[in-house]
Amino acid sequence: MIKLSPYNIPDKNLFESRKNSILVWQPDAVYVILGQRDKIKDAVLEEAILKEKALVMQRPSGGHSVVLTPKTIVVSMVIYSDMLREIKQFFRDCNMKIITALQKQGVENLDIKGISDIVIKDRKIAGSSMYRAKDFLFFHAVLNISEKPEYISKFLKHPKTEPDYRQNRKHYEFITSVLEQGYKLDLEKLKIDIEKTN
Repeated sequence: MIKLSPYNIPDKNLFESRKNSILVWQPDAVYVILGQRDKIKDAVLEEAILKEKALVMQRPSGGHSVVLTPKTIVVSMVIYSDMLREIKQFFRDCNMKIITALQKQGVENLDIKGISDIVIKDRKIAGSSMYRAKDFLFFHAVLNISEKPEYISKFLKHPKTEPDYRQNRKHYEFITSVLEQGYKLDLEKLKIDIEKTN
């Protein structure tokens, strides 16, 4: 049986920071993170999770389940304000910080599709979700640097809802990595370029 662990990965600290912040970090293990409304039985494949000893957590933000591995990075941002901006614009602003940093390293054909996916040629390299509180907005995205889509796919069931552009593709057909698309990144530079936009 899958055990649900407390949500205690690094970006949890942003909820308590009380200031506008950007954190870019690399997972130290394999995590399967359920969306706020996801149920284990509907979202994930238990056999693979137990075999790989993946840690399963549930995040406070929306969207569907994602897989974090040491071959991905997570970009987390929070903005504190009594006058919160429109959510769609905040999603776009956050994703554009990531896109701009990728473009600086020569990555081309980047676009935003669905609610907030970053894609290369219609294949997803980053998915994101958001949590809205009374006085802050919290955003986090998983960017697939070099993880194989087939590995990610083994943990996840097909989601109950999907963006139109997915067109019922299986995970390994729908997602890709930056490396698979022909780009080898300087991760330290990427981190600096994203964080300095704060």
